[in-house]
Amino acid sequence: MLSNRQHPFALFYLTGLLVMLCVFWPSKSNAQYIIQALPRWMVSGHATCMLPQTPVDMFLDDVQWGYHFEAQYRLQYNKPFLAGLYFNETFLSKYVLNYSYTTPDGDVNVKEKANTRRLEFGVTAGFYPEINWLLQPYIQGRAGMAIYQTSSILTDRDSGESIDRISESNDSVLSYGIDFGIHIVPVIWYIRGDIRIGIVANPSATFMSLDEDNTGTTGIPIDYFEQHTSSGSWLKISAGVSYLF
Repeated sequence: MLSNRQHPFALFYLTGLLVMLCVFWPSKSNAQYIIQALPRWMVSGHATCMLPQTPVDMFLDDVQWGYHFEAQYRLQYNKPFLAGLYFNETFLSKYVLNYSYTTPDGDVNVKEKANTRRLEFGVTAGFYPEINWLLQPYIQGRAGMAIYQTSSILTDRDSGESIDRISESNDSVLSYGIDFGIHIVPVIWYIRGDIRIGIVANPSATFMSLDEDNTGTTGIPIDYFEQHTSSGSWLKISAGVSYLF
């Protein structure tokens, strides 16, 4: 039995214990988001690294960098199949020379750049199973058109203004590819990290690339480019962000 002097202290401790239980007892538990209705749209943006494979690796550098955008729509409500459009640009070859020439108004300091880029656009479709994992694998295929474009771009080095742009070579060809990817799903479920690895390829096309063994510091940059005709295939690695809505 508690004495009269102990009773108020015991009541005080008991009340404090009840208050602490009410404050710290969890009212709900946090678990991974349970998918009930899948968003209809997904847009993605990626930085890409392209590693040339045989036979195009004979004419291009070891690594080419670029970017990739796509927008896809869910074909059926709550089904894991999406399809849409994509565009990417890869920079294949570049050479820059700085020089000056004299005009009646004075000397003009010029930066001249010759570059070859590969533009690709078309349709894409993929299978994206939502399985409530932190890492969600998927597969995506693409088919479209690739354009190989070489241009000489002249810029005023003092003002930064464009002086001229000359089209040196232009060719287009069918293109196709396949990617295996992983969505990294954070707390914000509809914004995801996106990593892919796959293959990009096209039949034979004509393009220009820099002959690095014979580059110089005189003349114009396009003088050091050579024309080639070859099929193209690349191992593509990309990383970016996908947004579902």
